[in-house]
Amino acid sequence: MRAVCGALGRGRFVHETLAALAEQQRLAPREHALALNVALGAIRHFFTIRCVLRAVAGVDPRRTPRETLAILATGAYQLIWMDRVPAFAAVHEAVELARAVVGGRAPRLVNAVLRRLTGSIVEARTDWRRLSPRHVRVDYQRACRFSQDVLPAPDDLVAHLAAATGERPQRFRKWVQRHGPDVAESIAWASQAQPAIVLQRARLRVGADAFAARVRAEFGAGAELAGDAAFLPSAAAASSAGLFREGLAFVQDPTAHEAARFVGARPGERVLDLCAAPGGKSLVIAEDLDNRGLVLACDTSAAGVARIAENAARLGLDCIRAARLDDAGDEGAFDAAIVDAPCSNSGVLARRPEARLSLTPRKLASLVALQRELLDRAAARLRPGGRLIYSTCSIEPQENDEVVAGFARGRPDWAIAATRTTLPAWGARLADWHDGGYVAMLMAPP
Repeated sequence: MRAVCGALGRGRFVHETLAALAEQQRLAPREHALALNVALGAIRHFFTIRCVLRAVAGVDPRRTPRETLAILATGAYQLIWMDRVPAFAAVHEAVELARAVVGGRAPRLVNAVLRRLTGSIVEARTDWRRLSPRHVRVDYQRACRFSQDVLPAPDDLVAHLAAATGERPQRFRKWVQRHGPDVAESIAWASQAQPAIVLQRARLRVGADAFAARVRAEFGAGAELAGDAAFLPSAAAASSAGLFREGLAFVQDPTAHEAARFVGARPGERVLDLCAAPGGKSLVIAEDLDNRGLVLACDTSAAGVARIAENAARLGLDCIRAARLDDAGDEGAFDAAIVDAPCSNSGVLARRPEARLSLTPRKLASLVALQRELLDRAAARLRPGGRLIYSTCSIEPQENDEVVAGFARGRPDWAIAATRTTLPAWGARLADWHDGGYVAMLMAPP
């Protein structure tokens, strides 16, 4: 509840809040995983939940205290999306939490609302029917069916799809204007899905056949292999698997992986990774270097630098040198630099659902200013004819093509060699998954 409340009120990331709570309360790994699933799910589907609660119980979120709203959201998520949680247990837990944290009339309100929600569910699982105002989609093929309309009627298509996918109507309209209605709907559905965990093969440590065999042995038939990647269910404990601990694999979405390959690193080159933590792109670049050359992987915090160094050591990639951004020193000119810039996260809303709550024009403007500053900083470290790669996990033009075009306008002797925008996608198979993002390559003058 605290994690959800923090995300709703202060834009805090659920992972960070729960990590702090786990450390304070010494939560067991299983308890932490369940709490993370519930908190992220409640935020991921918050706008859908808000619509459902208004329909079945007349809940007005503007008149409901934030703590109570967070408890209702976590309870509703369990009742609608987590069919393995008994309804009576979810309701009881929510009521007790309201009694302990909020007090007053909150326990009775929570009890009444969640019981009405439970009573309005006709089928916990049925085949999903697109545009049905009584179907709340819970995975790619299934839905929770209600006895009454809980979503807007589909004659207002934007209102219906925005509520169904948990998106703000104004943002959904922007996607429609930018991409057309079909693509906008695809983006929205992918953005509310539970993302796959993707393990990439450590190419210098294990062959493709051996990697596939280890994936099958450790994760069973639930894993799907595609190329050098293994796609796992979101609940998979990837970081505790032997494959991961032995440095034979690392976690990285295909879109981020392709952005790192965009650098085109060659053995012996010197590459600057300006915003590197936790180091995934540096790992890919080091593999492309065949562990010969230098990757200077920078971050602003000591904790970020430590994570980079830990991941590099786990894969045995000693060409990676992790450093604080301000302590990187004068390493001379680099053959290539990558700026994986801080951004709105609009291409990875499924992984970072808090971002859909906090994206405002003011925040976007401040991010763009930072992105331009980082590009300038990286460009100054390149040799003549060097390659500058700019990437984000955003699908907003303001953070992507417009930033690159603005950089190039101020440097007419630089060339935009290539750009690529990837929209988020999901499907019936785990391997259909990928995040959204952007990558561009600019060439310095010779």
